[in-house]
Amino acid sequence: MVALKRFESLNTSFVNLAALLRYLREQSFFGSIHLAANQYEAEIFLNGATAPVVFELDQAGVATEVAGAIERVLVHGREPGGIVTVYEGKTVPAPLPAPLIQSESEPSFADQIPVSEPEPIEQIDWQALLSSGGEIVAAVERAVNSVEADFASHFRIAAIAVGDDYPFMDPTIGEFRYESGVVTLARRPTPNVFVSGVSDCLRRIINKLAIDKDGQRLRERVAVELAVAARMKPNGLGQFKAQLDRIAGTRVL
Repeated sequence: MVALKRFESLNTSFVNLAALLRYLREQSFFGSIHLAANQYEAEIFLNGATAPVVFELDQAGVATEVAGAIERVLVHGREPGGIVTVYEGKTVPAPLPAPLIQSESEPSFADQIPVSEPEPIEQIDWQALLSSGGEIVAAVERAVNSVEADFASHFRIAAIAVGDDYPFMDPTIGEFRYESGVVTLARRPTPNVFVSGVSDCLRRIINKLAIDKDGQRLRERVAVELAVAARMKPNGLGQFKAQLDRIAGTRVL
């Protein structure tokens, strides 16, 4: 099937790449979104409602699929002056057989993209990080439930809101799941992105609910729940510790 240009010359000065990506996924779109912005080039391949696949093109013309690419492409997508092109029917190409050498006259990215091995990343205890994430969400859930608010619906709304900056949180993608104090991830972002995404989502919930005269009381309840959760964990909730005050909107520890 020949790929057709669905949209072209869309400028990131007025086009929200993250919103466009979400819209196309909701439409079960099959194809790709190509971004060229300030010496950065990448292509997002979409296959209906499944998680998108991102290839980045470096300055040497080598295309790679590396962890964290979806976050990077969306960050660059917020830079003004980038050009977005949407191809309908374009699919992720198969890896090139080695030792095939591509001539300089051939397109380096649009037709065939070699897949490289992911770069090694820093060793992270993801079991501990996910456990801390589950404890953080559960603590806020208890505080929100104490004021008889529907935590699940507020969490979903907040997760959608932060989805532009932290795609793994977007419930329409389905990579992040929380239930009964347990967080699971279908695909892992970088640890810092994970911590920031979860924290910003919870902070939005508290900021929305703590608006009337009882707002300070809710923040204090959140702070107590977070402090208890931190004391229950041997590492004090690890990388989330620096985010606790921001989530509650008041001093926690």
